[in-house]
Amino acid sequence: MLFFFPSSRGSFFSFLEKQKSFSALSYLALLFFPLAIFATPPPPITQAQQILSLKEEEAQQHLPIQIQGVVTAADPSWNGQFFIQDSSAGVFVDSRVQPIPTPGTLLRVTGVTEPGAFAPIVGRPLWKAVGSSSLPPAKSVSIEQLVTGSEDGQRVQVQGWVHSARKEAGQWILALVEGSSRVDLMLPRNFEPPISKFLGAKISTAGVPTPKRMNYNLRRLVSVQLWLSSSDDLRLIQPASPDPRSSPPTPIRSITQYSIDNSPGRRFLIQGIVTFHSGDTLYLSDATGGLEVRLAEEIAPKIGDEIEVVGFPIVERGLPILVDAIFSPTGNQGKVVPKSIQSVQQLRDGYLHGDLTRIEGQLVNILEKPSVLKPSFTTLTLAVKTSEGVVTAEFTQIYPEKRADRFEIGSQIAVKGICYTQTDHEGSFQGFFLLVPSLADITLLRPASPFTARRLALALAVALLVLLAVSLWGRHLLTKNLGLQGDIRERNAVLNERARLAADLHDTLEQSLVGLSLQCKTALALIPPGGERAKHHLEVAKEGITQTHAELRRSIWDLTPQALESFDLIEAMTRVLKQSADSAGLDFQANVQGDLPPLEAFLKQNLLRIVQEAGTNAVKHASASQLGLQMILSPEKIILSVTDDGVGMSEAARQPDPHHGFGIRGMQERAKRIGAVLQIEKGVPRGTIVRITLAISPVLSPEISSNS
Repeated sequence: MLFFFPSSRGSFFSFLEKQKSFSALSYLALLFFPLAIFATPPPPITQAQQILSLKEEEAQQHLPIQIQGVVTAADPSWNGQFFIQDSSAGVFVDSRVQPIPTPGTLLRVTGVTEPGAFAPIVGRPLWKAVGSSSLPPAKSVSIEQLVTGSEDGQRVQVQGWVHSARKEAGQWILALVEGSSRVDLMLPRNFEPPISKFLGAKISTAGVPTPKRMNYNLRRLVSVQLWLSSSDDLRLIQPASPDPRSSPPTPIRSITQYSIDNSPGRRFLIQGIVTFHSGDTLYLSDATGGLEVRLAEEIAPKIGDEIEVVGFPIVERGLPILVDAIFSPTGNQGKVVPKSIQSVQQLRDGYLHGDLTRIEGQLVNILEKPSVLKPSFTTLTLAVKTSEGVVTAEFTQIYPEKRADRFEIGSQIAVKGICYTQTDHEGSFQGFFLLVPSLADITLLRPASPFTARRLALALAVALLVLLAVSLWGRHLLTKNLGLQGDIRERNAVLNERARLAADLHDTLEQSLVGLSLQCKTALALIPPGGERAKHHLEVAKEGITQTHAELRRSIWDLTPQALESFDLIEAMTRVLKQSADSAGLDFQANVQGDLPPLEAFLKQNLLRIVQEAGTNAVKHASASQLGLQMILSPEKIILSVTDDGVGMSEAARQPDPHHGFGIRGMQERAKRIGAVLQIEKGVPRGTIVRITLAISPVLSPEISSNS
């Protein structure tokens, strides 16, 4: 084994650095060797069939392409794009190079795969012309096969009947029909075909099919067109039938009936009155019936015009239709009398299909819903109840010129429109409806009854709202009444308790005081002469008992104001003062002038208490022998005066003073409470006058109510 020892430290580290660099390079080589193997580009695709066989995800990988083939279709409007076909298939080349190669040019094309809008294509192409070649032989297919999209970009040959011819942007386009399938033939731009020779003839042609309409989001084919490279690709198989305008018009009822001359290319001449039109569709009526006509161009006449149309009859779901029609006006105007429905069997047999029909019945509903013929549009639809059942009438206008608000549900109306029979794919009857041109075709026969379902529902809703409001108000009143009843029960309980207390005081304490007073009188009568001192004490006791008796009576009156409950105010005040006078042995007189106006209870109660207090004061303090009551009554004012002939009151005692006793102060507070004026005056020649003046007027009413 050989060892190497460097002579110095620096050389040693330099040696290590070299060794590390060499190792790192070795590791990198080993690491990227597999990647270098896998990074080798795949071989290019050399056949068009291989491109078309790719799935969308595979075509998105931009696989290399290198093919050689002949140009089969190209047009100046394609901006440099073209179709190329080799021995395996044809494919679309997304080129943007001008000038565009012409059909028959042999090209070598390189590029990458792309998914395309419908089928895989050649993207980012580079091409080079390497010569010329004849076009590849065309594959014979049906038009129905073209519609599937499987022949996209392939040179094919089809045959069919020429139904129409039109010129767009300087290019003639023929509509080729085979059964229920059709394709547009895109003729070369510099070619002027003999239209009269081809229209209605059966031809064979070769070209390249391309998408005409697509759903790009879903990558779905809707319709196709066939691009012809040369006028030599057109070949006449069966000449067109004679021009039908050289013969009399065919009755509508005779369309699609048996004729030995019938063929897919035979054209018919129909003459009739236009009863309806929408876009490229119109309806004609003659004396035999009605017919749906689909024009080759969206140039429709007016309703009521008499026209002649030439077109090809087809049967769609068992119903005749004239398609690819060309019309010419006759210059006349006509009016079609609408037919009426005689029976459902008449509808099943198709007698009224396409004809102007009139129905009468009751309008049961108005709604907006998708059109039966064009579900992408929302139309106004009426539901009419007739003897044959409920018939719907559909307006073809998306938004009619006027709303049908004037036709109320429940009204009797007449509707005029085109009878459209609905059938299944075998032609069996499924139903019918009317196509109505405008609101002018609806006639109001009889307005709706006042008691329509809508109005009854509205009235019921209003009644329910009123009932709900009444129920809520009744509940409120019930709650309020229950509260009032509770208050009344509570007040009655208080009054009953006060009455019980008054009765107890009257039956016990008052009777005891009366007995004591009688005993004092008897004792005074039995005192022998010379017992003045004992007599004096008995007199004082008797006087105290009398005063206590009067106070007790007053308390009993306060507890039970039966005077107000059993008598009017005048009688109550008279009774109160008379009882006070009788208890003290005073004479009593009352003088009333006028009639008492209606007063509220709290006014009566306060007036009674003031008069009662004035009488009590006179009995207790005046040492009077007479007590009087004077009342001057009027609707505007009440003046009450309580008088006595006692010792009277001093000037200071008669003035308002918060330090007065409870009697005078109570009278002052009660008078202020009801808005009355209290006056205490000196009597003439002696005694005291207590006068209460109460004004009854609207001005004082708020103050009185507030004070109450």
